[in-house]
Amino acid sequence: MACFITPLLAGLVVGLLNRVRGSSSDLKLNVLFYMLLGGALVLAAEHAWHGELVPYPPFLTAMQSPEDLPVVLNEIGVVGSSMTLAVTTLWLGILGISRKMKTRTIPPTRIVTTLEVK
Repeated sequence: MACFITPLLAGLVVGLLNRVRGSSSDLKLNVLFYMLLGGALVLAAEHAWHGELVPYPPFLTAMQSPEDLPVVLNEIGVVGSSMTLAVTTLWLGILGISRKMKTRTIPPTRIVTTLEVK
């Protein structure tokens, strides 16, 4: 129903933080931004495909009456939050792996010998 709202909002917040803070290549916030927004857009497309999301108010077919609000809020809170947490955990794993894979450059050493070339 509305599970795509949580990763969409989290992606927008991460995008704003990335813009305010400046492009930080150390944290790779742009990767998290694209993962959250991409997942939210795919979920929105899937919901539209199945008829759960419509282009006219109230936009969600599950919100036909005000009594349905707790169901939608539960979906946003439980399903959306768990998906956002899963994507963020995956991003942290990617960040950790990329930091471990960084190669450290060792400056070349000059070998000094006592042999002379004539």
